[in-house]
Amino acid sequence: MEAGTLQTVESAQVYASERVVTIGVPGAFTPICTKQHLPDFIGNAERLKKSGFSKLVCIAANDPFVLDEWARQLDPDRRVQFLSDGNLSFSRSLGLASKMPLLHLGERSERFMMVTQDGVIQHFRIEPNVLTFSCTRADDALQMKAEYELG
Repeated sequence: MEAGTLQTVESAQVYASERVVTIGVPGAFTPICTKQHLPDFIGNAERLKKSGFSKLVCIAANDPFVLDEWARQLDPDRRVQFLSDGNLSFSRSLGLASKMPLLHLGERSERFMMVTQDGVIQHFRIEPNVLTFSCTRADDALQMKAEYELG
């Protein structure tokens, strides 16, 4: 959403010619996403950008209207670009769509983090389950970036 208008963005536009760190979350307003994952990412936005990430992206398995409201509440300064994957086409293309009936979430995205450079995935991490927040933190992105540069 931009200025209240629905915009379609192609992956090539998001990832071309830049170093991007992306987190994928199962849903806006869910407890771990709202209280841990996004606050960590947003709170470390400047640190991530100073380390060389030109763009910070959050992809969520929600419709764009819900995602826009969540972004307004958590990141009013828009340090992160929020992208809706309401139809799960992005998640499915990465093999990350998962049914979560025990949590009453229906089909959602797994919690993940990916680091890309010029549209090429350099690092990719998936949490063991959506209730875990152990390998997709801002510090993990910085570690992945350092490993790539050393490698």
